[in-house]
Amino acid sequence: MLATRRWRDWNPPEIIQECPERELTKPTKHIPAPFLSVLSAPTLPISKTFDTPASIPPHDPAEWREPFVRWLDSACVISPRGFGGVGCLHVAFCEWEAGRGGVPCTRDTFERLLTELGFLVGEVTGVVMVFGLTFREDLEVCQ
Repeated sequence: MLATRRWRDWNPPEIIQECPERELTKPTKHIPAPFLSVLSAPTLPISKTFDTPASIPPHDPAEWREPFVRWLDSACVISPRGFGGVGCLHVAFCEWEAGRGGVPCTRDTFERLLTELGFLVGEVTGVVMVFGLTFREDLEVCQ
């Protein structure tokens, strides 16, 4: 009961009211309407502003066909029961190509190379897989 009475009888100190150095902040001035009308101009969506297909040309898969086939022969096995993640295969091919001093291809180009050779590429529960192709090391471990 003593604590509640202390809060009821409390008065702010008079120092705040007597001190000229401490002034209350002034209210913010309103921004004029012509200034706001310039800011509220309609803008195009980002997808309309940047046209990515026109700015980035697709890679020609012909540059990677020969190295791709050599990499497939050395690192992969064609198996009717095998399947591999396109992301893992792409990373392995890019590392192999960079190790030889070549330029890695994009993932889209890699997928085009796979489909040109007749491999089926599809998405399974959010992961893009290639059917009928797997790493040679993975198949040797299973046998």
